[in-house]
This record gives sequence, C-alpha cells and structure tokens, in this order.
Amino acid sequence: MTSLNHVHAIGRTELRRQWRALQENPTQLIGFLFAGIFFVPMALAGLVGAFFFGHSIASGSLESPRSWGRLVLVYAWVFAAGFGGYRAYSTALRPDRLDGMLTTVSHREFLGGLVYSELLLWGIPTVVYSALASIAFAAGSRSLWAIPFSFGALVLALSTALAAGQLVALVVRNAGVRSKLLSRLRTVVFILIGLVYLAVIFTQNFAAVLDPLLWALEPTPVGWYGDLALLGTASDVSVGRAAGAVVSSAVVLAVAAFVLPRLAELLWYADGVHVEHEVESTAGSSATGQSRLAAILPRSAVGVVWTDWKRAKRAPITLSFVLYPLIFLINPILTVVRTGAVGSSFPLWIALCSAWIAGVLFSLNALGNEGAVLPTTLLSREPGRAVVLGHAFAGAALVAPIAVPATFVLSLLSPQSIGTTLSLTLGTVVLVASAGLIASGIGASIPKFEAVNVSRSTRAVVPSVVAFGVFSLVLSVVAVPLLAGHSALVGGWIASLLGTSHALVAAASTVVTVAIALPASALSARHAVRTVESYHFD
Repeated sequence: MTSLNHVHAIGRTELRRQWRALQENPTQLIGFLFAGIFFVPMALAGLVGAFFFGHSIASGSLESPRSWGRLVLVYAWVFAAGFGGYRAYSTALRPDRLDGMLTTVSHREFLGGLVYSELLLWGIPTVVYSALASIAFAAGSRSLWAIPFSFGALVLALSTALAAGQLVALVVRNAGVRSKLLSRLRTVVFILIGLVYLAVIFTQNFAAVLDPLLWALEPTPVGWYGDLALLGTASDVSVGRAAGAVVSSAVVLAVAAFVLPRLAELLWYADGVHVEHEVESTAGSSATGQSRLAAILPRSAVGVVWTDWKRAKRAPITLSFVLYPLIFLINPILTVVRTGAVGSSFPLWIALCSAWIAGVLFSLNALGNEGAVLPTTLLSREPGRAVVLGHAFAGAALVAPIAVPATFVLSLLSPQSIGTTLSLTLGTVVLVASAGLIASGIGASIPKFEAVNVSRSTRAVVPSVVAFGVFSLVLSVVAVPLLAGHSALVGGWIASLLGTSHALVAAASTVVTVAIALPASALSARHAVRTVESYHFD
C-alpha cells in the first residue's frame, strides 16, 4: 500500500535537492532568471489575449470561435506534453541515488514523490495562471459561466498532456535500456533533434511543426477541450464534445495512474543492455592505425590523436559545442532546399564553418582536454609539441575529408567558375589545416579545467566561452580575404574595378589568406607549445 507520508517526504526532498543543485550552479541560476524575465511579458500578453478573445466572442466580431478555441487548447496541450515529456526523460525519471531509494520505499511511492515534486514545482504556477486566464476570458466575454468551463478545460488539458508526456518518456527510456540498436543510435537521434530544434528557432518556421499536429489532434478529444472552454460563451460549440473531453480526460488519467508505475518498475529494475565491442579486432585496428599515423607524426603526437578520436567515439555528446558553428549553416541549407539550386555563397559558408569546427573540436582547450592525465603529460618528453600538433591534426583529419570534397563539389554545382572552384578548394585546405594551430594558442592562453553538465548524466570539460569567441573572431579575420575574393558580389566588384577576371581576384584572395594563415598558425602554435611546457600547478 502506498504511503502518502512517504510520497510527501520524497516530493519535498526532491524539491530541496533541485534547489541546492541550482544554487551550486550560478550559470544555470542566471539562465533561469533570464528565462523568467523573458516569459513574464509573454504571460502578461497571454492574459491580455484571453481578455480580447472573450471580448471578440461577446461582440460577435470573431468568426468561428470554436476553431480558435480548439487551436489554443491544442497548442497548449502539445506544449505541456512536450515539456512534461522532456522533464520526465531528462530529469524527473532520472533521480540521484535511485538504487538506494528503491531499497527503502516501493517504486510506486518513489514515482509518486517525483510526480508530486513536479506538480509542486510546475503545477501550482500553471493552475494559478490558468485561473487568471479564465478570469480574464470571462471578463472579456462578460459571462461568469466562462470561469469554471475555461478553467476546467485548461486544467484537464494540461493534466492529460503531462501524463501523456511522461508515458511517452517512460516508453522511450524502456526501449532504450533494452535495445542495443537504440542505445547505439541515441546520440545520433539527439543530435538530429537538436538540429531540427535549432532550425525551427533560427527560421521561426513553427508552422511546419505545429500545423501537422493541429491537423492530427483537432478531431480527437484534445481538440474537444476547445468546446469545453467555450461553453456558455460561443453558440457553435458542441455540448457532446465538451462532455466527451471530460470523460476522456478521466479515462486517460486513470490509465496513466495504472500504467506509469508499471513502466517505472520496468525501467528502474531493468539491468539494461550493454554494447560489447570485440577487444581483439579493436586492438588490432588500433595498432594498425597508430602505425600509419607514426609515419607522418611523432610517436607522442600519435597518442594524442588516437586519444582524441577514441573520446569522441565513446562520448560524442561531450563535443556538443561543435553544434554552434553548424547553426550558421541552417539558413544557407534551407535556402538551397527551398530554391533547389546551390548559390555562389553556399560553398563559402561550408569552407568557413568547416575550418571553425576543425579549430574548436580538440585544439581550443589543449590543457583542459588532458584532464586527470595532465601531470603525466607535462612530465613526458616535449609535451607541448605533442599536445598542440596532436590536437590540431586530430581535428583537421576528421573535418578535411568531408569539407574539402564538399566545397569542391558544391562550387562546381554553383555559379562559380572552374578557376574560382580550384582556388576556393585550396583555400579551404589551408583554413582547415591551420584552424587547429590557431586555436591552440588561444585556448592555451584561456584554458578551462572545470567540467560542466552537457547532459543529465554526463559532465565534460569544454572550451572557455571567451576562448571560443576570440578564436571565432581571429578565424573570421583570417578567412575574410578568401571569402570576399570568392564572393560574387565583392569579388565581382573588385574584378570589374580592376578590369580583370573574377578567377584572378579569387586566386589573389587565396594567396592573401594563405599569407595570413601560415604565420598566424605558426605563432599561435609556438605560443601554445611554450605555454604547455611552462605550465605548473599552483
């Protein structure tokens, strides 16, 4: 039998734990404060919108209020389901000291406490805001009946949405701990979801995601909440659908109360799958790969390169900061998809972002990347040369096989001529090869050793924000001649001004970028080597 006292105690403890964790992370606390400041005007705008929505219904100036009511409730349901599912997957269903808690209380009590803490944290503000929105809507429509019906519709919609989100989160997590394939593809799926999310935010094309959901959910009981909310204010609502919304909500909540504990039991007591690797074949391929690298790199640098690659393969989420340069490719890619043609500027974006990624991948925090083995690294022979050269080669060797052919092929598909295509490809090779060396000196001057949370269960040492910004600025300065000379607008204008061909201007711009990149990378790498070799612990 579930003890309500245990549920209450677990919920309160979980709230205190989350608050302490937030206090220990000032950056996250500041982020929440800024998010709160951002949402305050949105919340006030929602109340104002509720008032004028009710006023337009009362005055008869709004056509088909039922469609608008369904639109609002469906969007609110989708948002609450997404938020609840994300919270359940990333935080609520992954509590600390899970094994210890399950030895003292049942999984039902523990799940009840976690849900109770979520309701206290998010449910109370949501209920208060729903009440204020209902009062504003009733004031606008000049109908007291609007308060209980709209408030009830909002509470039921949000409750069922949170339950649905948690059900989906539990199903996904159960599938993840039982499927080797899903375990291997989890990081890839998260990266794709992150790119889609960034694309939607960057392009502001929310309709591409929300319109199909509205079309699918409007005929279902989710859309019937709109009828329930407008009872007593609009004449075109259906009383039967409003009653169906209440009955279906009761069924969903009852099913959730029955299914959620069982899914939590399956998840928390599962052993989970383990992805096994063939040690012999891996060791053999590792030795072969290192021997090939030793033909072109010092033995000490080969170890750094191989370590970087193995870390990236084992935990690619620790390199999530590489997504920031990819944000700048979203709009050019969407332009190519929308127009069906490769513009002359698209290969330039590929060249710049490729060099950007090659620099930040491993070299921008050469000292911090060593982690616990930093003392051993510093005691080795010529540690600076090995660390700087190894990190730079590791990033360039991963990016160049993709960036250089992509730049060449896309330039051929664009209006670029053969001459500008060849010079741009050569410039891309130089940028990608020198980016890591340029980043090494900047990262060595502004190292970062503290680990940060890159996911709920993963901490990693990432480059400093200041170092990231400085490197981005320096790389942009180095790449400006190459990009300007190959631009149809700037390069073409310079060619017409000088009375020469665009291919010649492009070739000259490549020479200028090479003349800047080579000494800049040499000076930066020299500074990084000296910084690493002279580093000492306080």
